[in-house]
Amino acid sequence: MTIAAIACCVVASSVSPASASSAVDTSDPADVAALVAKAAPDEARPVDTAATDGAFQTSVAGADASIPVDPNSPIEISTNVGGRELSASISLPDGLSLAAGAAAADGTVVFASENDATVAVQTLESGDTRIQTVIPHEGARHDAEFGMDGFRAIIDSSGNAGFIEDGRAGAFIPVDAPWATDARGAAVSTYYEVRGDKLAQVVVPAASTAYPIVADPTWGWRNAAWGVTLSRSETANIKDYTGASAFCAALVRNQRLTLACGLWSGYLQVQAATANNLRPKGCLHIVVAPLPGAISHTSC
Repeated sequence: MTIAAIACCVVASSVSPASASSAVDTSDPADVAALVAKAAPDEARPVDTAATDGAFQTSVAGADASIPVDPNSPIEISTNVGGRELSASISLPDGLSLAAGAAAADGTVVFASENDATVAVQTLESGDTRIQTVIPHEGARHDAEFGMDGFRAIIDSSGNAGFIEDGRAGAFIPVDAPWATDARGAAVSTYYEVRGDKLAQVVVPAASTAYPIVADPTWGWRNAAWGVTLSRSETANIKDYTGASAFCAALVRNQRLTLACGLWSGYLQVQAATANNLRPKGCLHIVVAPLPGAISHTSC
């Protein structure tokens, strides 16, 4: 190889970009659907949608979803949790200048953005709702905020994310752990954070990340539960066994539960003590249906 040829190769190598972009049209529903199908780390697949006036409807695994054509309108979900009917709505991320939704052949509803992240909504075969953001290039937003009307986002002490219904008693909707995948199939660093009452997914690309990136939160309706959220003072009052036993007796009576207070009160006491030791101090959310007695830590 000549010196000139070697020099040419060195120059070509040195000017190659740290990150790359693949030729994917993120405004085309078919291209986006193919991209997110390839990116998903599991075998979950979307179900077909039925177009109605102003929305795309799905009904599967006991969950009915209405995905709007208008990106400023929320996704509406109706399902049954622990024998009770639950209606909830999820707002799409703000600030992305999303176009009207269009359905791909596999049922993915795509809200394209000309210069920013595109949003793809799917109802999975399990009935869960997956909302993916497709980040087309380095200059696009790398975070997306999701809200639920009448709910507040939480991340508990174990790092689990979800939404708790406002008020003392209400539903808890878990959100699956976040993931993000680049155009080469490589995992991209991502995490959740709570911003006010919204849950934000933040994506942190590396120098080698290839665009577009697909990032995903999934709402787990099949694992949703009804429960009671304790206040800061209530959590403090049950950090001893006597207080925990009295609370259990009242919970069983008011919620008509079958719960062995002798054993469960000790568990409750430990969880309350743990919440009181958090900085800042936390509160407890206690499931009453469908599996009574499960406890998670929440912010107060």
